[in-house]
Amino acid sequence: MIPAVIFVALNVTDAYLTKVSLMAGATELNPLMTVIGSSMIFKGLIGVALVCALYFFGKEKILWLLNFGLLGIVLWNSATYLIIDLWPLHYFIGTHAGF
Repeated sequence: MIPAVIFVALNVTDAYLTKVSLMAGATELNPLMTVIGSSMIFKGLIGVALVCALYFFGKEKILWLLNFGLLGIVLWNSATYLIIDLWPLHYFIGTHAGF
């Protein structure tokens, strides 16, 4: 049950980070999500539906692998947001530090 909760939480976190990254100027790389958008509720419901399907078919062990993949996506989105958000700071520091 813990992998299922982690999976849904990672999906919601991914949706949130995607939303703030898009507002900061990033672009969506997943063509399926450009149609759906970055709704945290919708991503959470997709996560719950996928978890239910995996438990129904007895494939819940796949959740650990999916969690690692989704953790990578969350880390990528976090890095993207931080880079975009801090970019003016890098420009300012570089300009005044003689870089």
